[in-house]
Amino acid sequence: MGFYSGKTAVVTGAGSGIGRALALALADAGCKVVVTDIVQERIDAVVDELKGKGAECGGYRVDHTKLEEVQAFADAFFSEWGHVDVLCSNAGVGQGGWYEETPLEDWEWVLGINLWGAIYTLHCFTPRMIEREQGSILLTASDAGLVAMPGMTAYNASKFAVVGMGETLRIELSVHDIKVSLLCPGDIDTNIIRDGRVSLSDGSGRSAKPEIERYYETRGVPPSVVAEAALRGLERDRAIIVVPWRHHGPLILLRRISPRLYHAALRFALKKGIVHRMFGIQP
Repeated sequence: MGFYSGKTAVVTGAGSGIGRALALALADAGCKVVVTDIVQERIDAVVDELKGKGAECGGYRVDHTKLEEVQAFADAFFSEWGHVDVLCSNAGVGQGGWYEETPLEDWEWVLGINLWGAIYTLHCFTPRMIEREQGSILLTASDAGLVAMPGMTAYNASKFAVVGMGETLRIELSVHDIKVSLLCPGDIDTNIIRDGRVSLSDGSGRSAKPEIERYYETRGVPPSVVAEAALRGLERDRAIIVVPWRHHGPLILLRRISPRLYHAALRFALKKGIVHRMFGIQP
């Protein structure tokens, strides 16, 4: 019997990308899998894939920015499935833009999903896990929650908050034998940019979103690679799972060793247009 065999897992935001990959990987590992998404067609497609693997599964349409919907989902889940062994709080969105050009609406949108969506999910699920004194929680953050990247202020803020919350919960929930791991992916080929809000533009005022999409399509690794690393890390009770390490691992190390040198390097890269060109933006 493997670590996941026979367990019941929940994956939020599983209609595409990393969430979908996590759901499929959990099914392959022997889990019963319940997924959520805000788009019903995506839910139906993933549930069909899970059934094709012979997994016992279910799907719920949930807007994770709304507490009442998350609570209704939790109530329905526990009524039908009894308990959760593996909780993957994964629902999230992407956002890019210089601070002075980012409207408050974008701040509210990205924090509402990336941070409050995770808070609501944990609020509605962890009390039952504490009652059982067991379980594993995987919080999808980002390597943008470990290092600050220019042009992503609101997104960085949301993911740094998730990392802080997850590290604290890893300590607090350990007294209830609940494991907490933070998944911090790098550049992944998913819909997060295509579905996200990007207000960055080049020197001529043309939107940089198409170039950024191509950057992630060509440089990004498949979500299945992330899911494999996530399940392995969760089983081994790793605190932070960075994948792939080669993307921003050196920056993470530099920030740990010398925050001053890290900030100096990023300031230099921004002033010289290196950050712009990395994403195909002409300063």
